Amino acid sequence: MKFAKEMAFYSAYHQEKRNVWIHVLGVPTITFTLFLVLNRLELVNVLGYTVTAATVFGIVVLAYYFTLDFIFAAATTVVFGSLMFLAQYITLSLTATTAWSIFAVAQLIGWGAQFYGHFIFEKSRPALFDNLFQAVVSAPIFVIADVFFELGLRKDVQEAVRKELAAQGKLKDFSTAH
Repeated sequence: MKFAKEMAFYSAYHQEKRNVWIHVLGVPTITFTLFLVLNRLELVNVLGYTVTAATVFGIVVLAYYFTLDFIFAAATTVVFGSLMFLAQYITLSLTATTAWSIFAVAQLIGWGAQFYGHFIFEKSRPALFDNLFQAVVSAPIFVIADVFFELGLRKDVQEAVRKELAAQGKLKDFSTAH
């Protein structure tokens, strides 16, 4: 299962529940503000619709997600597509300085919280240091998967990820964590 193998890399760094929930909040924050500034980069106008760097980035990333898992990709499309359109709407009413200021503050908070989660709760360094693509591009679909798992959905995929982690010797036990 391709998705389980891909997510196992991410999950090796995200097994402690508090750290996972920090990422469930932090990743969308980072993604939203990335869309916010990428919407300022207009590439072309097609039939009255301005195609921005955010649009191209979003389409390319979502296409990649659909190669991994249709259900998670569809859910990610709804969540992150909504963030992209909200960012596009907000971009139209913000000055460049305001947009960049929001980007900077939210990026610091989003990344800072995630680093905190890794060093304090996970007791390990972030995946960002070992695979930038996974940390920036793949993280959104994986946090969607984490929410599914917490809701008791897609247990077969969750178990496949757990087995992959165990096979790689990267499965951690946080059952005694407070």
